[in-house]
Amino acid sequence: MYDSIRPLNDSELPEAIRQITASPLFVPIAHFLYPNEEPAAVVERLCALKDIHTMQDTVMRAAIDRILSQTVTDFTHSGTDMLLPSRPYLFISNHRDITLDAFLLQYLLFEYNDLYITFGANLMQDPIITLIGRANRMFRVERGGTPKEFYRNMLQVSQYIRQVIIGDQHSVWIAQRNGRTKDGLDRTEVSLLKMLALSGRATREAPLSPLKALNIVPVSISYEWEPCDLLKAHELHMRSLGPYRKAHGEDMNSVLTGIMQPKGHVHLSVTAPITDEEIDRCSATDSPFENLAALIDRRIIGAYRLHPTNFAAYDIKLRSTHFSDHYSPTLREQFQARLASVPHAEQAILLDIYAHPVKQIYR
Repeated sequence: MYDSIRPLNDSELPEAIRQITASPLFVPIAHFLYPNEEPAAVVERLCALKDIHTMQDTVMRAAIDRILSQTVTDFTHSGTDMLLPSRPYLFISNHRDITLDAFLLQYLLFEYNDLYITFGANLMQDPIITLIGRANRMFRVERGGTPKEFYRNMLQVSQYIRQVIIGDQHSVWIAQRNGRTKDGLDRTEVSLLKMLALSGRATREAPLSPLKALNIVPVSISYEWEPCDLLKAHELHMRSLGPYRKAHGEDMNSVLTGIMQPKGHVHLSVTAPITDEEIDRCSATDSPFENLAALIDRRIIGAYRLHPTNFAAYDIKLRSTHFSDHYSPTLREQFQARLASVPHAEQAILLDIYAHPVKQIYR
């Protein structure tokens, strides 16, 4: 029923590994993951894997360890102690990096929680990249098509998420919006919550009741140096000039840039689960989905960890020193040099990517 969107299962892993290791992409990937081993030794290591969980616990753990050691100065997290290891959750997260937002949460939960990850079909164009993703419990979300096709796709995703959480007892990560936050403002799309409710039994009196069984947990992730910040500023500028069509390979370039770009301090906050009582209070209003989205936003924004770059950008934007005790003069100079590296028309956009979180929290 879900073959068109689901991840790989254990029985499909050996054939996927065979295809991945035979691809030209494999050698650079192997060098990155295991720089001190010959590719042939890495092939032997991978071919010995028999199930997805073991693959994630060895290969993906090594991949994230490598990314953290090469591109992150400090990775901190909070709130995971509130989670019950035996309970599946739907993690609704702000979305700053195409892959790392979900992978870092998955990394924290490796020991006791199989985390499934939603990803847009636009990222699953290359068959080898698709296999690597599906082997890491990623499942496909189709967003295009006619209104009828769009509704059918959203219903299928909603049903699959419910099956994974309630039927299979695994957790799911999903972004709070369609696509990454490119302007620094994290907002939950009401349409996401309506999609999640499609597969349950709602009533006029309790339109949000299908969401109770999903155990929603808002997640907030922040990066000292925003992944793909220069690319995001350029894209938003181009969109301001008229219709924007992504170039071939643009999404994959963003994936690789986000992974390889230095990110400084990264913090991931798991917030308190949304309770049945909170859902009931939202249901009893004239705008139940909007009010639940606002509640999730308050959780995410309230848990967002501001970094020195955020405060420096805010002060530069306002030509002030209001938050100068949160950053050094050197950092401010460093940020101004980064601004000077992009065209003048994109500088205000780049500033807002970092300054908007301060505005959201201190408004």
